[in-house]
Amino acid sequence: MQTMTSPIRSLVPILTLKDHTATVSCLCKGLERRSIVSGSWDKTGRIWRISDANEVSSVVLRGHDAAVWAVESVSCGQRYVTGSADKNIFVWNAAGVKIFVLKGHTDCVRGLIGLGNGGLLSCGNDAVIKVWNDEGECVNDLFGHSNYIYSMALNKSVGEDVLVSGGEDSTIRMWSASEGALGEELRLPVQSVWGVACLRNGDIVAGGSDGTVRIFTKDPARMAPPDALAAYQTAVEVWQREHSAELGGIKVNDLPGPESLLVEGTEGQTRIVRQPNGKIECFQWTAGNWQLVGDVTGASGGTNASSGKTLYQGKEYDFVFNVDVEDGAPPIKLPYNRGQDPWYAAQEFIHKNNLPQVYLDQVANFVIKNSGNAPVAPANSSYRDPFTGGSRYVPGSGTAASGSNFMDPFTGASSYRTQQTVESNSGEHFPISTDAIALARCDGGVAPEGQIESLKCLLKWPRGILFPVLDIARLAVRSEAICKALIDAEVFRTIVDCISDSAANQLMALRCLANMLIHQFGRDVVRKRLGEVLGRVSEIRKGSVNAQLAIATFLLNATVAQMTLADGDECKILGECILETTLWLDDPEAVYRCFQALGNLTCTPSGQEIIALTISSDSVIDKLKSFSSGIIPSGFEKLAKCSKDLCVGIGV
Repeated sequence: MQTMTSPIRSLVPILTLKDHTATVSCLCKGLERRSIVSGSWDKTGRIWRISDANEVSSVVLRGHDAAVWAVESVSCGQRYVTGSADKNIFVWNAAGVKIFVLKGHTDCVRGLIGLGNGGLLSCGNDAVIKVWNDEGECVNDLFGHSNYIYSMALNKSVGEDVLVSGGEDSTIRMWSASEGALGEELRLPVQSVWGVACLRNGDIVAGGSDGTVRIFTKDPARMAPPDALAAYQTAVEVWQREHSAELGGIKVNDLPGPESLLVEGTEGQTRIVRQPNGKIECFQWTAGNWQLVGDVTGASGGTNASSGKTLYQGKEYDFVFNVDVEDGAPPIKLPYNRGQDPWYAAQEFIHKNNLPQVYLDQVANFVIKNSGNAPVAPANSSYRDPFTGGSRYVPGSGTAASGSNFMDPFTGASSYRTQQTVESNSGEHFPISTDAIALARCDGGVAPEGQIESLKCLLKWPRGILFPVLDIARLAVRSEAICKALIDAEVFRTIVDCISDSAANQLMALRCLANMLIHQFGRDVVRKRLGEVLGRVSEIRKGSVNAQLAIATFLLNATVAQMTLADGDECKILGECILETTLWLDDPEAVYRCFQALGNLTCTPSGQEIIALTISSDSVIDKLKSFSSGIIPSGFEKLAKCSKDLCVGIGV
């Protein structure tokens, strides 16, 4: 490693390109002689062509919904690529026409590198490096960084597909695009490694947030003197010691990973998990599943007995929790001090952020379980809010814990309590009776007409508060008699539209459709709009564990119906949707159900066509082979068996 300073000679601009309307964030050389590509915060990229007479023309690459932070030219295939804060990567032809979109990153895209075979490398704020082939398929994910990745560079002196990366976790890492991490990371005494580059001799150059450029080498002849290396190592150790994270006296690095969620818990149990990208998340075991409660950040720099404070909006708190209310939306901060009434803190949080009152119990109990010594206030059921008609929180009174939960055997989640829906009713979007909620507990038979009409009125609520109503509906439709009375064209349109709505509504809509497929009437209704439903499902590219299970369950139930129906066209579009969905699923149980669904279709008269579709998807075949012969999480041996059986069945 060498540290140096060097004067830079004065450079005089010969041309100024001014068409961008906001900050220019990235540049690369173009495919043609005297051409460059730029990206800007104005949400566009531009291809600039400069003639020998210095005449300038440009082509605008328009389509991103946020700032363009990375641009690249890929000579193999003559393509331009742009990456954006909208999480998307656009691929353009040489004329500047968009030809396809790469989706997969879950946060802003920061860097792009074109490969000689026409493939692409991308990195971003989700702490993942993705490897794409020339057809736009993600063929590998490189995990290792624990925070934003800002920069990448190829190191061809080491290998054709070898790259280095740097980011917000104070490290430089070396990778093989095909094989993964190479060796240990290099740690720097800075928070951010903003840029990395590789010299022809293999040395690595890094620019840090401390204003210093450092060069790393493996050649002893170019290494810094021993005293400089010792001083550097000391600086790294001091930095790590000062910035080592703790959460309530526990080292963040000692927290279990997501694999711990494969072990079942007990009702109400919480578990704090460190994700591969460094996020600390809290899960609660509810209704037979680990449910994500939200991100959590405890006070750092201390122990349980003498923890430091976290500053939030000018005040110090023992804890500042990050709560994910909706997929894709920024987390909301929930500050809390030990000794504070958790119900009062939860109610303040709900009022301040205009959240549904149904969150009160979940938020308060999360605070209680994760703040150590916060007491639970005694229950008091004597107060009834005259304005909302519901039992609301009164400081010092507390709220009684929920009673026994009503379980849905098909999708595995509990229904909302009657009182919570009463509070939403009080907004008087429609004058209704609370009798509709009784439908959720019907085991069969014919429900009173008034209850059906009440639920239909509930389903006309605004989308922002519709999800508890959808929860009632997905329980009610398990009964064929109730489903017949409830599901008309308008209600079914609402359910289908919610597949493309918020994460909460999407989850409930998919569970509703999965439950409709257990009886003949529901199957007939879904089949009439199967193409549209599957089209909307195919548009989904990410989701929580619960969302993945809901999608997989719906697809599995749909293929069970095809075992007797054997409609060739329906089998084909189902197969295509299952293959597309399988590519992005990462929950073992959801993958297992999709593989089961695929196996079901191979047993229909359209089986050979389904097998041909499956074999044509290299990524799905790779996933099948990986699960059939790789390491399977404990408790999911059935996934390995299913994968092996499917591989044998399709002949791969």
